[in-house]
Amino acid sequence: MTDDAERTVNLRPGDSAGWEDSAGRNDSAGRNDSAGREGAAVAPADPPRADARDDANVYGRTPRSERTIGRDLAAAGFLAVVLTAIGLPAAMLWQILTPRVEFVIVESGRWASTETYPSGYVEGDLVFAGIGLVLGIVAAIMAWTAMRGRRGPILLLGLVIGSIGCQVVAWKIGANEWQAFWDAVERAPAGAHMWRPPSVLFVELDPAAAWAALKVGNFTTALDALQLGALAVMALAATFTYTVCAGWSRRPSLRTDAPE
Repeated sequence: MTDDAERTVNLRPGDSAGWEDSAGRNDSAGRNDSAGREGAAVAPADPPRADARDDANVYGRTPRSERTIGRDLAAAGFLAVVLTAIGLPAAMLWQILTPRVEFVIVESGRWASTETYPSGYVEGDLVFAGIGLVLGIVAAIMAWTAMRGRRGPILLLGLVIGSIGCQVVAWKIGANEWQAFWDAVERAPAGAHMWRPPSVLFVELDPAAAWAALKVGNFTTALDALQLGALAVMALAATFTYTVCAGWSRRPSLRTDAPE
């Protein structure tokens, strides 16, 4: 037996496997190199591009949701409902902050103010408008910040409708308090002192009368029945604030996840 044969026989199984693996790699590398030289003229295929949503997840951005008119309308409707519901606590705040005018009952059904020129008549409108102004600014900022994925004119429409609805609810609650006060005045005995609740004086809102005037073509009467007055303060403040936020946005779509 030759020296080469003896060395081959004395190899351990692991050494033998290493020789075979090394030989296999060398042989495979040779075939790949040969195949590469033969097909050098063929351009390699481009790797598949990752989906934009996967890229957004890699870079830590929230994937952009599909934007449709239906989803924007749903978001605007939700905002309008929430703002309208805020009319209840707004009415309670209005009733608390507005000073009341004191009356004394002269005789059954007749009353007289204890002050010559009470300021409570005007302060009711001023406090109501002030609450609407603050709520409009806050509502616009919250809508711009919390609903950034639905920014646009449709959301602004929901903001306007909800703002008007909020103040209409507060106004109606005040009107019910007003009516309850006059009912109590009629039943109160002479000499009793009562305090008039706040009310909005410069408002003329009667949708039924406006619709009846529109059906006969009387547009002037219809507009007279839709005088919002102080009921439009919150909507105007919200529109102005939302428009200012949109004007300072660097993105045409107004969405923070869209490219600049």
